[in-house]
Amino acid sequence: RMDRREKFQSGLHAREGRCCIDQRVISEIRPREQFRHSSSYQHNRPRLTGAGAHARAPAAMAWTGDDLFILTKPDDTKEPALGPWAKCVMTVLARYPLLHSVFWLSVVGFAALHSTHDRQALLKTVIECWLVYSFGKYIITGTCGFLGLMKLEHNDAAGRDHWYALAERDRLKDADPAKPRYEDLVHVIAIPNYKEDPIVLRRTLATLAAQRDAASQLVVVLAMESRDPNARETAATLRDEFRGRFKALYATLHPLQEGEVAGKSSNENYAVRCAKRRLCDELGILSERIVVTVCDADTYFHDAYFSALSREYCRAAPRARRRTFWQGCTQFYPNCDEVPLVCTVRYTLLSVGFLGQMANPLHYKLPFAVYSLALDLAVEAKYWDPAVIPEDWHMFLRCFYATRGGVRVQPLFFPIGCECVTDRTAPRTVAACYQQAKRWQWGAIDIGFIGAHARSAPAGRQLAVVLAASEHHLLYPLMWIVLAAAPWLIDGWATGWRFRLWVGFFVANFGLLNMLDAKYRDILSRDRGCGGPNAASLRTFRAARCAAFVFFPLADLLLFVLPSLHAHARMFLSTRFDYVVAPKVAICRCLAKTPSSQHFLDQMEIAPLETSKTNPQPTYSALA
Repeated sequence: RMDRREKFQSGLHAREGRCCIDQRVISEIRPREQFRHSSSYQHNRPRLTGAGAHARAPAAMAWTGDDLFILTKPDDTKEPALGPWAKCVMTVLARYPLLHSVFWLSVVGFAALHSTHDRQALLKTVIECWLVYSFGKYIITGTCGFLGLMKLEHNDAAGRDHWYALAERDRLKDADPAKPRYEDLVHVIAIPNYKEDPIVLRRTLATLAAQRDAASQLVVVLAMESRDPNARETAATLRDEFRGRFKALYATLHPLQEGEVAGKSSNENYAVRCAKRRLCDELGILSERIVVTVCDADTYFHDAYFSALSREYCRAAPRARRRTFWQGCTQFYPNCDEVPLVCTVRYTLLSVGFLGQMANPLHYKLPFAVYSLALDLAVEAKYWDPAVIPEDWHMFLRCFYATRGGVRVQPLFFPIGCECVTDRTAPRTVAACYQQAKRWQWGAIDIGFIGAHARSAPAGRQLAVVLAASEHHLLYPLMWIVLAAAPWLIDGWATGWRFRLWVGFFVANFGLLNMLDAKYRDILSRDRGCGGPNAASLRTFRAARCAAFVFFPLADLLLFVLPSLHAHARMFLSTRFDYVVAPKVAICRCLAKTPSSQHFLDQMEIAPLETSKTNPQPTYSALA
């Protein structure tokens, strides 16, 4: 084992200088690459099979056979069983969100219909409190959104070597031998996918290959399902195309076990366990040097994300490294202009709202969609829960209770692009957005998980996470209904300071949305990998899009409030969920228009991208 480890490490160092592609070198070898992109070269180039193919594999991959590419052995961690009391509490509290919504809507409706003076006074007080709270909340979030944009712009302006230079400066200031060095880190990126078109996965891998230290630090794990008939073929195709671009590239084929739910969480559980066994138990890499990042199949990383993550991980105290989630700024701009305007408005609200939450020092931060954590923390929490669908908040809560409330989310102000759900017609796209929002709101079932672990964390930390979950899943849906209907619920509301504040709330949000959206698009249009295939076009002014923000209450009602109530009703009837993923077809249209729309794909020795000739298949690109 030690001999294999020494050979593995020596191979990495030998190839490190050759595998890292720098922009200065690209300009010198462009003519040769253009020939390699040509159809004649792609058609006639030799393709080795069998032993010859493995002989060409770079040492950084450490491939000597298919068993080393397809990881089939997870570590021996067993999923902890819930006791009968915990199961009972979770089952009961799963019904609470619907009861909460029905109760408060009934109270408001009864007070409005039976207009006695006392009831009207009480209703006025309740609505006034909600109005002041929501107005303050949105204004603070919007203001913090500008602060977040300033941080995004500052980080975007830094060069590729900036974060490595900062890490070296930190090391010289604090010569602590216990702290890991920047160059010693290994990033494991798990990409769950199911029946995914290789075109979509190729773009995600391309943004990873564009990272500064891709060939020396990034280990990509294509987390596939054994029931996917094309999984092995897709993995082999991507392995050949990205050969030598990463420290290693593996694939896993998750066999669905009894008691597991098909979805991202169970797939991530299996993939990271397999990677841990391969890297730590077999190759001898120290687990404290491994950072795990989970993402979707259609994720667009900023080209400095992992360099900044390495620097933040190295500078953190040993205990803090095992107690931190690092969260980028998830945004949905890559194909935001390809969906109906009502969906564009909703996804813009999500993008700028999440940025404002990350920049708000008073907001209790929770992970969303794409995040990173130490492998040691994942092991301590027994990995992802294979029996749930909503995985980001749930994984945070597992780590939260495994450490008795010791974890936190640290923002990394780099945009990370994810695609909006799309279908072949506008009505079907709106319906797909609705289904995605409903699936996200299934996360309200975590309220039961929090209740079942009431004694697993100090009271103050437990209260903070309860308030954060309740605000999102219970308060926000009701607040929008009451605020939108306020002038019609109470006599005399349409006059005086209350009405002026009500109108001011919507006018201020309309203005803030347009300003935040324009600035965010300007940053993404600089094309650092996170803006998607048509990043340069994001800054194009569209009057219809700007005017459509006036309908943001309607977009929130249709694509947030109603799906939330629908999800609550579904949870009341049953806590058994089937993962129905969202369609993603806009990427194919985008590629049909611009076959090589991103510079980092132009730099690679692969065939030009072609639109898939098959119908889009269900994927994990739903951010559940």
